[in-house]
Amino acid sequence: MVVDGHTREPIAFASVYFAKAGNGMITDSLGRFTVTLSTDSTDQLVVSYVGYEEAKLPASAIIPDKAVLIELQRGISNGEVVVRAKVNKGLFLWKKIMSKKKMYNRYNFSNFAYESYNKLEVDLKNFNPEKAKKNFLFKPFSFVFNNIDSTSESEPFLPAYLVETLSDYSYQRSPRKFREYITASKTKGFKNESITRLLGVMNQNVNVYSNYVNVMDKDFISPFNDNADVYYNFNVVDTQLINGQRVFHFTFRPKRPGQNTFLGDAWVVSKTFQIQKISMFIGREANINFIDKVSIFQEFQQINDSIYFLKRDKFFADFKVLGKKSLALIGRKTTSYRDIVVNSDSLTQAFKDQNIEEKIITAPDIYSYSDSTWKTLRHDTLSSNEKAIYTTIDKLLEMPKFQKLQNTLKFIGTGYKEIGNYEIGPWFNWISANAWEGTRFRFDLGTNTKFNKNIYLHGYLAYGTKDKALKGMAEAFWILKRDPNRFRLHASYSKDVDNGISNYGEVSQDNIFTLAIRKPNSKRKYLKTEDYRFEIFKEWGKGFSTEGFFARKQFTPLLNLPPKSDYPVKSGAALTSFEIALKLRFAFLEQFFEGDYFRYSLGSKYPVVELVATKGFKGILQSAYDYTKLDFSIQDKMKISPLGTLSYKAYAGKVWGTLPFIFLEVQPGNDIYYYNKNTFNLMNRFEYISDQFAGINVEHNVGSGLFRFTPLTRKLKWRQFWNIKTVWGSANDANKTLNGPTYFKYLNGGNYTEIGTGIDNIFRVFRLDLVWRLSPPSGLPRYSRFGVFGSFQFQF
Repeated sequence: MVVDGHTREPIAFASVYFAKAGNGMITDSLGRFTVTLSTDSTDQLVVSYVGYEEAKLPASAIIPDKAVLIELQRGISNGEVVVRAKVNKGLFLWKKIMSKKKMYNRYNFSNFAYESYNKLEVDLKNFNPEKAKKNFLFKPFSFVFNNIDSTSESEPFLPAYLVETLSDYSYQRSPRKFREYITASKTKGFKNESITRLLGVMNQNVNVYSNYVNVMDKDFISPFNDNADVYYNFNVVDTQLINGQRVFHFTFRPKRPGQNTFLGDAWVVSKTFQIQKISMFIGREANINFIDKVSIFQEFQQINDSIYFLKRDKFFADFKVLGKKSLALIGRKTTSYRDIVVNSDSLTQAFKDQNIEEKIITAPDIYSYSDSTWKTLRHDTLSSNEKAIYTTIDKLLEMPKFQKLQNTLKFIGTGYKEIGNYEIGPWFNWISANAWEGTRFRFDLGTNTKFNKNIYLHGYLAYGTKDKALKGMAEAFWILKRDPNRFRLHASYSKDVDNGISNYGEVSQDNIFTLAIRKPNSKRKYLKTEDYRFEIFKEWGKGFSTEGFFARKQFTPLLNLPPKSDYPVKSGAALTSFEIALKLRFAFLEQFFEGDYFRYSLGSKYPVVELVATKGFKGILQSAYDYTKLDFSIQDKMKISPLGTLSYKAYAGKVWGTLPFIFLEVQPGNDIYYYNKNTFNLMNRFEYISDQFAGINVEHNVGSGLFRFTPLTRKLKWRQFWNIKTVWGSANDANKTLNGPTYFKYLNGGNYTEIGTGIDNIFRVFRLDLVWRLSPPSGLPRYSRFGVFGSFQFQF
C-alpha cells in the first residue's frame, strides 16, 4: 500500500515499477498494488506521484508475499517537469470549480445538521527511547516506552494524549445561527471543559470553498479563493474512472515562496465539478512558528443527486519548538460526519427559539460514559496505539514520582507550587529591588481546588531592607455560579508601595527580571497605597456583563511626587477617597480558556465595548473628595487577509471635580525597556495628567511583508508591523493650580503621539520595537524622542 507519510491517507493511482526490470502498475483507488518481484537483487522499486518526493525501495529488502507499506512525503520529485500548453487545463478546471463555488459551499445551504465524532491524538517523536530509559528523570517511567510504535510509520513515535468528543452540530444561513451540543467526551491527560469546547466542531471547521483557511489563528489563502489564480499555478495531471464517474486529478502549487498558501491536489467530478477528495499541505517555508508541516485532508460523500457533503476530514500538524532534531509533537485530529440533514424545515423550527448567533452547550454528564458505551458511540474503532494511550496514562497519573515531576515542571514554568490544599509562588516575585525599598522580599500563599473548588483565598507579605516596612495583601474570590453566566464576588485589602504592579496587563515591575531593563534616565516615582475593595461581577448572556465596585483608597506619595502636605483638606483625610463604580461590558461571542478559578479571554470576532462610571463621595470613611468619572473604550482585532491583522483601541474619558493627581487620568507611561502595547513607551509614569482625554492605538501586523522577498529573512520568518498611539488631553485651571507644574505636565488640548515599527518573530519569540515620539516635540532630550524596546511572546 502507498500512503501519505503525514495523514496516513492512501494515495490512489501512484506509479509503482521496478527501475531495471521495467514491470509495474498504478495503485488502485485505495492505494493498493500487487507487483511481481524483480529477479535482479540490485533492482529498486520506485514509487512516484505528483506533488510527492519519489520513494525507492531496494528489491533485496522486499519479502515475497509480505505486505509493504510505502510512505510518500510531500515535495517535488526530481522527475517532475512543468509542461507549457496553449490551453491551461488546470486554470480552465479551476474556473469551472469556481463557477459552482457558491452552490457547493455548505454555508450557502439554507441549513444543515450532523453528528460529528472528533478524535485528537498527540504523539511524541524524534527521541531515542534507549537514552530516555537511562535518563534520571524518565527512568522511573520506562514502562511508557513499551508503547512506542515503530511499525506503522517510518519513524517511531510514542502515543501520549487522546481526547474524543461526540457532538450534534447545526447551522442556519439566514438569520445566521450556529449551535453545537457536546454530548460526550473522553480524555486521557487532563480534563478541562473549555479545552473540550475548543476542540469541538465549531472551532475546528475547515471549509475548502472559503477564501481563506485558518491554521493556528493565521489565514492561509485557499486554492479556491476568488483570486487564487494570482497566487497559485493549477494543473490537470490525470483523468480516471472511479465508481463509474470520470474524475480529474487537479493539482495546485504556489507561484511565489513565502506566502501563506498551500501545496496539494484534489479529485474533481468531471460532470458537476464537485470536489470528491482534497489534500492540502503547508511546508517549512510558510511563516508559521513551531510547525514543521501541516496536512489537511477532506473527503466528500454524495447525499443526493446534487449535493456532496463532508464525510471525514483530517488535520495533522508536526510541532517542533527547538529545532529539526529536537523532541517533536504530532497532533492528529480526525473528524467524521454522519446523520447528515440538509435544507430541512425541522431545523428552521429548531432555530426559532435560539436568539443568539452562536451557542455551544455542554451536556452535564459528558465524562460519565463507560468504555463499553464508547464502543457504540464511536464512528470507528480505536487503533492499537490509541488503546495503549488509555492504559499508559492511567498508570502514569497514579504514580507518585510522576506527580512529583509534574509539580516540579509546573513550578519552574508557571512559578507556582502546590503543597496540599495550598499553593506558593510565583517564585519570580520572591526578590526584586528598587530605590525606595532597597532589596524587596515577597512571599505569596494561596489556596487551590483541594481546599475549595469555588472559593479562592490569596495573600502575600513583602518587606524592604531599605524602608524596613512590612507590606501585604489579602483577597478572597467566591464563584457563586460558573455556567451559563458567571457570577462571582471579590473582596480584598492591600497596603503596599506602587511598583507598577498594575502595569496595564504587561510585565509587573515587582519581579526579578525587571532589574536589568529599567530606563536609566527616568526618575522613578513611588507611592504608598492602601486599598479596601469589594466587587460583584455578573454575566447576563449575549455578551453583556456588569461589575460593581466599592472601594476606599488612601495614597501617600513617597519619592519624586508632590507630598501629601501639598493637598490640605478641611475634613476627612488627604488623598483618601471612597467611591462606587459600575462597569458595563459587551463582548459578543467572546471565548475563554477556563482555569481553576479564573478565565482568560481568547477574544471575540466582534468589537469589545466597555463603559465605566465612577462616583466619589466625600465624608464616608474619611473620604475628602466628591467627584464623577466616565471612561469609555472600544477595541477589536480584525483579520484583513491577505494583509495580516489590524488591532485598534479607541478610548475617551472625563473627570468632574478639583482633585489631586492620583484621582485624575494619569496617562499610561513605561519606566522599563520592555515594550508595553497598552502604554506610551517613551512617556514616563506620572509624566502627564488630564481631566479629560481621548485617544486611539492602532497596530497593523503585516505578516511576512517585505521580508518575504529575500531568501534570508524568509528563512528566518521575520514579520513586519507598524503602529501609532495618540492621546488628546487637557486639565482645567483649578486642577492645574492644585497639582502645579513641578511634578507634572499637561497636554493643554494638544496631543501626545508615538509611532513605531520593527521586527517581530526574531528567533520565533522576540519582538524588537523602534519607537519615535512625534509630539509634543519641543525641548526633549534624544532618549525621550527615540527608543528601542524588546518583548517576548509565544505565537504561531
